[in-house]
Amino acid sequence: MTARASDRLLGTILMVVSALWCWGVVESIPAIEDGSRLGARGFPLGLGLLLGFLGLVVMASSFVSTTGNQPVAAEPATRRRIEIWAIAATIGLLAGYGVLLEDTGFIIATIIITAVAIGPALGIWRPRLIVGMSVGMALGIYLVFGKLLGVYLPYGKLVNLAF
Repeated sequence: MTARASDRLLGTILMVVSALWCWGVVESIPAIEDGSRLGARGFPLGLGLLLGFLGLVVMASSFVSTTGNQPVAAEPATRRRIEIWAIAATIGLLAGYGVLLEDTGFIIATIIITAVAIGPALGIWRPRLIVGMSVGMALGIYLVFGKLLGVYLPYGKLVNLAF
């Protein structure tokens, strides 16, 4: 498969996922009654539209690109193993985050998962920096989404940090 063909396939897949996402948002999240604000469906719908736009950009770039006629080179086995490890780590972190959310709540679960992921993802291994970034990100997300936007963020069963 050439690079152009793979870009066209990726663009098509992104646009289909975007259309399904937007349809799911419109069908499952109720619209606000007064029509003055976007309501709860505004953010997810915006993400779906952004995904569709990015898919369109990828597809359009495949028609404009002049270097895309070469076949995609086969990847070495070591790169494939790294990619599989990264996918497995992501799935494991998301599963762990879901388990932690139920017991410890949003703030503590976000701090723990972020601290575990920062080292391998960013290559940062300094403990104070990892703790500072994790706590700062968790509290920042909590303040923006929980307090400013009024989005429900779960409290834990074992630890209840309700501000």
